[in-house]
Amino acid sequence: MGPADAPCRLSHAAGRCAAGRDVAGFPLADCWRRPGGKAMQVSLLGTGLPYPNPRRRGPGYALRAGAVNFAVDCGSGVVHRMVELGLMPNEIDHLFITHLHSDHYIDLGHFIVSRWIMGDDRPWHIYGPVGVRTMVGQLLELLRPDLELRMKIRTVRRKMPDIRVHELTEGPALEIDGVKVTAFDVAHYPLDQAFGYLFETRDRRIVLSGDTSPCENLIRHAHRADILIHECVQYEKWTSPHIDRSHTPHAHTSPERLALVARDAEPGLLVTTHMLPDSEPRELGEIIRRDYAGRLVIGEDLMTF
Repeated sequence: MGPADAPCRLSHAAGRCAAGRDVAGFPLADCWRRPGGKAMQVSLLGTGLPYPNPRRRGPGYALRAGAVNFAVDCGSGVVHRMVELGLMPNEIDHLFITHLHSDHYIDLGHFIVSRWIMGDDRPWHIYGPVGVRTMVGQLLELLRPDLELRMKIRTVRRKMPDIRVHELTEGPALEIDGVKVTAFDVAHYPLDQAFGYLFETRDRRIVLSGDTSPCENLIRHAHRADILIHECVQYEKWTSPHIDRSHTPHAHTSPERLALVARDAEPGLLVTTHMLPDSEPRELGEIIRRDYAGRLVIGEDLMTF
């Protein structure tokens, strides 16, 4: 493995923002604001799992295409990461949830209340699998007493947040301002329904895997995408007590198996996410490199591509 292939090396073409400054020297908070051309861009808000991890927040991603901002998942700490990036919660127009494991939506209450406190009464659209409508409804009822108290100290009459929930099946989910979003089924045992998402513009295709074991349907949707952001879980470093380890190969993708997925999908750039606290970036990269020679970045929170 030569210097150009180092798995943890960050090139200007690959990821612009990391560790507080990007490679061109811009402050991190300017990364989202700074004009980045017409191409759609994606930022990693959180690259971790349910484990508390100061280095990696829970799963979450932000995408910008023209004047429209999207988010995919909102795990623990994602709202704070968003603000670190220079993006405010009320600037997200559409939120997509990959599946109903709590580490992928645990920050949704923070998201909703932050938008409301900032005075945003516009309808907000949330998309996800069957069950997301019930989850959002229950969350709003949980937040209602707090928001009603906050209404008493407002000088302008406010209403409860206007959340429009869209339960999806595989296929086109949204088309707006030249951006097409497609939901596709992935394999995340024991859930009956879990999605990856494909974002397409005229000049760029970005795929987010969500949580999945190796999946032909994902390979088909990600084939020759410009960017594939894919989970990467080292099974042997999963230390949760009492977990049935026999389920793991049916729910997640190891670095060894990710290499084979990427080799078949042939993305322009592979970016790893959803990594365990004990996983070392260099080790992950070396494992993937055994069977995959394409462009690779081991993802870190706040990278932008």
